[in-house]
Amino acid sequence: MNHKVKDFFNQVLRVQNGYTLVEAIIAIAICGFGLATILGLYGMAIKTEMVSKSIFEQSVEINSIADEINGSLSDLTTLSLSKKVNSVLQGKYPDYRLEEIRGDDQSGLYTIKILHNGKNSAEKYFYIKVFWRSW
Repeated sequence: MNHKVKDFFNQVLRVQNGYTLVEAIIAIAICGFGLATILGLYGMAIKTEMVSKSIFEQSVEINSIADEINGSLSDLTTLSLSKKVNSVLQGKYPDYRLEEIRGDDQSGLYTIKILHNGKNSAEKYFYIKVFWRSW
């Protein structure tokens, strides 16, 4: 019996529990890769939020312009459509400029092409449809 106990203790002493240096390096590399991926996604989310905020603000601004143009068309003065649009744009929106008005007098439906000179000299065109009849 004494011999069996001695063999058992020898086996226990030979078994090494714990991690090797290679296993620790692999675990650190996996954690680093996961952390780098998460931080990369975080940076992408910040950029996406900035772009969507810019698009939202510009959308609100162009909708305000469209509302003001439609409001000025209900005024029955003798001004032409281009003069009414220019009066709206020159007042509050200096970055916007009237480019073209297309449509016909019979249907009264016009498409107004507006140019926006934004940051970094990026030009964007917006189109607004209005119904207007010259009386």
